Amino acid sequence: MQRRVVFAGVASLTFGCGGADALDGDQPPAWSPELACPSAESASCPPGEATSLRAAAAVRSVVPTCWEAWTDANDDQYYDAGDESFLDCGCDRRCPDDPGYTAPDEGEGDGVFQAVWLAGFGNGRPANGVRDGALGMIGQGDGLDARVLVLDQDATRVAIATVDAVGIMYDQVLEIRAAVAARGLDIDHVIVHSSHTHSGPDTMGIFGPSISRTGFQQRYADQIAAAVADAAAEAVGALVEVELRTGEADLNVIGGEKGVGNVIRDSRDPNIVDPRVGVASFVHDGATVATLVHWANHPETIADDNLLMTSDFVHGVRKVVSEGSRWPDASGQPGVGGVTLYLNGTVGGMMTSLGAEVTDPTGATWREASWEKVDAVGQIIGEAALTALASASPAVAPRMTLGAHEIDLPVENTGYQAMFLIGVLSHRTADGYDVDQPLGDDNLPYAPTEVDLLELGPIRLLTMPGEVLPESFLGGYDGAYTPPGQAIVDTTQPNAPDLTQAPAPPYLVDRLGGTMRWCVSLGNDEVGYVIPPYNFVLADAGAYVLEAEGDHYEETNSLGAQTLPLLEAAADRLIGWIDAR
Repeated sequence: MQRRVVFAGVASLTFGCGGADALDGDQPPAWSPELACPSAESASCPPGEATSLRAAAAVRSVVPTCWEAWTDANDDQYYDAGDESFLDCGCDRRCPDDPGYTAPDEGEGDGVFQAVWLAGFGNGRPANGVRDGALGMIGQGDGLDARVLVLDQDATRVAIATVDAVGIMYDQVLEIRAAVAARGLDIDHVIVHSSHTHSGPDTMGIFGPSISRTGFQQRYADQIAAAVADAAAEAVGALVEVELRTGEADLNVIGGEKGVGNVIRDSRDPNIVDPRVGVASFVHDGATVATLVHWANHPETIADDNLLMTSDFVHGVRKVVSEGSRWPDASGQPGVGGVTLYLNGTVGGMMTSLGAEVTDPTGATWREASWEKVDAVGQIIGEAALTALASASPAVAPRMTLGAHEIDLPVENTGYQAMFLIGVLSHRTADGYDVDQPLGDDNLPYAPTEVDLLELGPIRLLTMPGEVLPESFLGGYDGAYTPPGQAIVDTTQPNAPDLTQAPAPPYLVDRLGGTMRWCVSLGNDEVGYVIPPYNFVLADAGAYVLEAEGDHYEETNSLGAQTLPLLEAAADRLIGWIDAR
């Protein structure tokens, strides 16, 4: 791989296509991303006439096909191999005395625990089932999905795949793209997004049985790739001409006196939350084909006491938009049909419903983790999306343009470096360092990743390979995005952010352009939290392994302080390129 990142002082970034210093604001006229569609230089997606937009979507389950259950003897949700037992019944989890048992299957009776390690909280949490739709109030249909929207115009065909996973790293994204390409679907590019559910299998490797043992399973990664390819193939076969409609709802306007604070809280100062629920609807002959819903929150509402696989509140959002909502008092709203896909936004820093007191339309209040709270959040956001759809505007002759470019990021985090060395992250590429020399500032691993910019009529969708903090995209240091009645900073805490040192406008949302401005976190990768350098604080001892005092957990799960400047530089290059067109 051609080295595209060079560090001297803070950072500088050059691209392989004839770029210059990306941090000095100079935009070389000849620069273009590695993948540019449509483009006269591209054989796969040349320019064409201003024809209509076509779209279709499909869904496949990504609930693992092979795993074994266990007995949580002390009911603490963590597996202790010394004191607790697993049910050695093989992939189908049927033992000889169980109904439906026919014969031994793979792994049965071999004495090896074939666990699915749940990702998002701590190590050692094996799954014990899939959420039954009877739990909570929203009904059947929960689980884990891969949902694919295919967009087609002229000679350009793009797929957006959303997968219920904590994060899919770049190497696996490339495998997914290869699986799609093998189907011969003429798809020029696949954007792979993770919903970031904290109740799905460990697709990253860092949530296995212990901190030193990976939870990543290639078998499951292959299952996801096949599911995305299957859904993409179905969607390509169902493409129809569509009208694009876009809209947005502001939770501070429609959410009552608590505004967006009714469903989310920011656990890290500054207290800045994106209140926007954005929608894009694709309609054929008056019927909804697919809907994209964009919002920002960690799907961890059920918390770590749960051992069931679930997409968390994302299930409720999708179900409400497609099928309608229902509350215990029999009220609700009708859905619009079609396939609904959820795209997570600026979730870093950290956007969560944990600890938030959620009041639903019936007046019931949910604070502690429960399936009712999960469903309440999902339905409230689903209904906000329906509100946005009700006033959505049709896009006139929307044009589709895509730019995608790969960059390399330095792995400054010493904990991640150790995980590379001991094999926990062996499925993730890291290069650019001397394996025979000690790792350090002058011998860092680099992680290849990607930034994409998709323009679709009024929408500009920017993918970022990690968990971006809202302030990095929106700004909001003036309190404009602080939930009603809340303070932006608790100045009594240690290492409180100094907002006089915060970046000045224009912020990325201002530079992005377009009418609908979406920053999609966990796009094509998961590199951890992406933190503004002014508020990046490490512990004096045990940096990256131990937290600094105050609200600085996120640093322990980040690549380092150079990540955001490099990603912003890449984004600005793409914005400049697409503006020039």
